[in-house]
Amino acid sequence: MMRRYLQVAAVLALLSCAAISEADEFHYNNILIGDRASGMGGAYTAISDDPGGMYYNPAGIAYSTGKNLSASVNAYNVSSRTYKNVIGGQDWKRTSETLLPNYFGIIQPVGKLKLGFSYAVPDSNQEDQDQKFAFTSSTDTTVINFNNKNTTNLFGPSAAVQVSDSLAVGATLYVHMRSTEAILNSSTVTSTGSIVSWNNGYLESDEWGLRPIIGAMWAPVDKISIGLAFSKTLILSSDTLKQTTDSAAIPARTYESFDYKRKYPYQVSAGVAFFPDSSLLLSGDLNYYSPFDYNWHTGLEKRTAVLNGALGAEYFINKNWAVRGGLFSDFANTPQVEEGSVNQREHIDMYGGSLTVSHFTKNTSISCGGSYKFGSGKAQLFSNNVTIQDVTANNWTLFISSSFSY
Repeated sequence: MMRRYLQVAAVLALLSCAAISEADEFHYNNILIGDRASGMGGAYTAISDDPGGMYYNPAGIAYSTGKNLSASVNAYNVSSRTYKNVIGGQDWKRTSETLLPNYFGIIQPVGKLKLGFSYAVPDSNQEDQDQKFAFTSSTDTTVINFNNKNTTNLFGPSAAVQVSDSLAVGATLYVHMRSTEAILNSSTVTSTGSIVSWNNGYLESDEWGLRPIIGAMWAPVDKISIGLAFSKTLILSSDTLKQTTDSAAIPARTYESFDYKRKYPYQVSAGVAFFPDSSLLLSGDLNYYSPFDYNWHTGLEKRTAVLNGALGAEYFINKNWAVRGGLFSDFANTPQVEEGSVNQREHIDMYGGSLTVSHFTKNTSISCGGSYKFGSGKAQLFSNNVTIQDVTANNWTLFISSSFSY
């Protein structure tokens, strides 16, 4: 009997600290943004001369061509995490599938200025799963029903101007909106159907703020451009509601409401692009994210400095067809999981690649392709427990995009 209750307690501890969670705030490259930029692995800070540039480096849109230029991207994203040997010697797998309008942007010249407006979804997650855990040491079975939705939306205006033939500056002011809703139901039953324990949880969180992006683009010599961009998300309002009902807890029902404002790092992006000839483009980016600490409702949260890199290439087979490819990293912003400590956030470093094919006509283009990233690391799912789990993760995205200019 004691073993049974220890098993149930382990499941509930797992659910309380791991299942009810918000968007993947442990990584910064959850979904690649933009049409051309996505195909090049996000190595776009020194290019940015189309609507996607409003997200990466708004200075680049000063060099956009066409009286009016617009682009839209629709993406299908699938991600999964597998935690090894979690309950009763079994793995715990979490999966997410989303189909969303990933990006939209439009640019309009106004005198010497280039003005634009864009909408981006840099992070979106939707989990809806049922899973059973059968214990080898007893006839008990735990059933988990889990639904988790969270999305980050950015939208706002941009402006850029050429200061000289070789220098341009620009800025974007995004409104940041992030929403989360997670519902969890779990129960442990015997082989005869008797309920040993049950747990229900609900989490809803909404925040909004501003994310300014300031950028510059410089072409020191022919065939080379250098880009630099700075951004930071500032949260102005945040509301979170958390409710739990647990048959094994005292008190059985809890209700919490708080308005902690989540902190975000400042980001500095630097890129170089090289144009060997009219058919080939090579680019590289470094993206630095600052460390920070803040008190969240789960306790003190610590984030470390992160330096991600990206390499991209674009090759025009002829005037109607182009191929783009890229490699990129997506490192975790959490500290390494160490033996002997408790309540540590998971740490998974990821690597990825992207590939697209584009077809051009006089005023339009259409691109199809995708990206894939993978990684492994350590997690600590059980609260106040030194046990560490191995974890693997992967993410793939298929997208189709189109652009139009006249």
